[in-house]
Amino acid sequence: MIALINHTAGADQALFHLVNGAWTTPLLDRVMPLLSEVGNFGAVWFAILGALAAFGKTTGRKVALAGLAAFAIGFAGAEVLKEIVVRPRPFVVFPDVRLLIPEPNSFAFPSGHTTSSFAVVSGTVLAARRLLGKIPLWGWPMLALAAAISYSRVYVGVHWPSDVAAGALFGVFSGWLGAKFRLQVAPRLGRLLKQRKANGLHEPGNIAAATPPVEYAMNGSQREEP
Repeated sequence: MIALINHTAGADQALFHLVNGAWTTPLLDRVMPLLSEVGNFGAVWFAILGALAAFGKTTGRKVALAGLAAFAIGFAGAEVLKEIVVRPRPFVVFPDVRLLIPEPNSFAFPSGHTTSSFAVVSGTVLAARRLLGKIPLWGWPMLALAAAISYSRVYVGVHWPSDVAAGALFGVFSGWLGAKFRLQVAPRLGRLLKQRKANGLHEPGNIAAATPPVEYAMNGSQREEP
């Protein structure tokens, strides 16, 4: 992984300088920090998942939970990878970087914003496609938002392009895992727990515990408690 990053460092740096220093406008200088900010801690994605759960009925709740699982997998995985790769951010390497947001205090690779964004999008879309048999129309605006947030991370000066590319790939993988967990693994676990609970009630000790207590009357007859 580190060898590949070093091998492509020249092209990566050249593309970064184009996005951060050449392909800029005053309008983008205002919009890109906002896009980057809404992706902080997955805020915008939690709002979208909440809307899907609230208005999407049973299918919407399943899809939202798939997206939530994907976010958790992607976020945790990205944090671990950052500590393994320990890649410095662009503003640490080059003093002339246009830094449009406060300096993050974590490492660069992969982009956590990108990983989380593509994890949620791919998790929800894959789950919806499995449940509905088609890609939902709302999946395309979500994909566009994920791409915009990802691009903004390079524009504002806190990520290399390869950080974003790796984040997108890892995010899609996390989304696949999240959808698979919610639609296949979680139901199986639920059935297994129900089966074990049902089997437990039929064990001799549990049958005795579940038997209603018996009260003896003064005349020696038995009377069940009501």
